[in-house]
Amino acid sequence: MKQWTMFAALVAGATFACASVAQSQAPATATATAPPPRNGTVVDIKPSRIYLLDIAKAGNRLVAVGERGFALLSDDEGKSWRAVGTPVVRTLTGVAFADSRIGVAVGHGGSLVRTEDGGDTWSAIPMDDTAGDSLLGVAVLGGGKFAVYGAFGLYFDSVDGGKTWTRRMLLSEEFESHISQVLQVGEVLWLAGETGALARSEDGGATWTAVQSPYAGSFFGMAATKGGALLLYGMRGSVYRSEDGGTTWLKIETGTTATFNGGRVLADGRIILVGNAGLVATSDDDGRSFRIGWSPAGRGISSVIELGDGLIAVGEAGVGPLDTGALVKQ
Repeated sequence: MKQWTMFAALVAGATFACASVAQSQAPATATATAPPPRNGTVVDIKPSRIYLLDIAKAGNRLVAVGERGFALLSDDEGKSWRAVGTPVVRTLTGVAFADSRIGVAVGHGGSLVRTEDGGDTWSAIPMDDTAGDSLLGVAVLGGGKFAVYGAFGLYFDSVDGGKTWTRRMLLSEEFESHISQVLQVGEVLWLAGETGALARSEDGGATWTAVQSPYAGSFFGMAATKGGALLLYGMRGSVYRSEDGGTTWLKIETGTTATFNGGRVLADGRIILVGNAGLVATSDDDGRSFRIGWSPAGRGISSVIELGDGLIAVGEAGVGPLDTGALVKQ
């Protein structure tokens, strides 16, 4: 039975080792004996008492996903949340929406669920080709296309809005690095992951070319800046920046060894990176430098999304606003 480190799935800072096949999860209710409510059933869960891994917009709605297969929905810009069950009880690690209604979420044990009503209800899509290995993220590629990716080089794409999926081989049959992110930049797809895995595709993901990595450690995310640069970020406070499409990379000194788990390029061009122990790094110069701060709660942050002139973060402390003005400076 394969064991692996869930580097991109949990942001607590400690290593979370899990079996890739046949590992059970605790029931998703307050009592261990009651069956978990599923398929759109509203559940009484406090938004600050659930571990959440990702958040996305579905039109004007916010949808966050996390432990035990739950999704949290907000229709009032994050002021209030309701939790609904999905058909799976495994931790959901990523979510993305093509529009206000069609969305896909993925997670542990090869879990994939799909919604056609903005997250009110979900249907499970069997992903037998995962062999039970975990999916870590999902990307919207436009025109009804999605890509999902994860452990041991898993990569699937869909051209029908997530109804059916085709597995793709990346680089070679020997490629088994965990993939933490797939990012579309213009006509090019990029992937970044474990042990410095870095590759690009110019044909929509049908074929991939390895790119020389500037770092042997794991990348947990990638971003394209407003100024046209590429950023890679991940373990031990690592950030690398390229101004020539990934040919050369410059290491950006951040002054921290805490891990970055997620990031967002804001509408005004600012860049926010978030990570373990409440780490928040902000750049106002297109990623050439970062100011390091810490959320006062000190809880790990996995992802952040822009909402109007504010930010909503998800992580160890569930979901809530991220006030960059209240950060504890390093």
